[in-house]
Amino acid sequence: IAEAYDNLPSNDLKNPAVQKAYKALGEEIQKQWDFAQKELGIKFEPWKKEGQPYKDSAAMIEDVKKNNHLYFFTGGEPHPLLGKIDSKLGLSLNDKFRAVHDLFGHAAEGNKFGPHGEENAWLAHSQMFSKEAQKAMTTETRGQNSWVNFGKQNYKNGKHTNSPLTDRPYAEQKVALLPDEFLDWESVLKKTTKGRELPPKKKPPFSKKPPL
Repeated sequence: IAEAYDNLPSNDLKNPAVQKAYKALGEEIQKQWDFAQKELGIKFEPWKKEGQPYKDSAAMIEDVKKNNHLYFFTGGEPHPLLGKIDSKLGLSLNDKFRAVHDLFGHAAEGNKFGPHGEENAWLAHSQMFSKEAQKAMTTETRGQNSWVNFGKQNYKNGKHTNSPLTDRPYAEQKVALLPDEFLDWESVLKKTTKGRELPPKKKPPFSKKPPL
């Protein structure tokens, strides 16, 4: 997956399939953002201080569970297709995506921020998107995280260097779609659960079921 992400063009903006997928993603991000606030009572708050808002994923989950509150990062380079700004909040769709992904991908399922946690967050959050939107969502999550954690920069003499997560460079922001073989969350879920009993499912930090 990391190699496939590396091989993607930086901006495949003229591709109708890319435009369609990102349009669907943007619309569904907004619906999830609205649902989280109106139905679940979540208060999203942009993090504007130095450093990290949480020492680890457990602290973020605890904030959601106890306070119905979640900090999220904003800013970075403007996203070509998720850069639409909410005039009332001053937030882009990309900002909102970070928030809902941390909520539904990480906090709801107890997924950490490391390589395995990020893959599981993609797996969990994929199930909340339409097939079209999930294509773009996969580029933004699974694609980027695979490059960060398993890209060729992480290997020396054929072995993974296991450098600290904080020392690994961010992936280049790309607007393109990964090959279909890397989009199929259902097959990943079947492989993950085949031949073993699933552990008890953790209770989400909120009671209402988000829209699928």
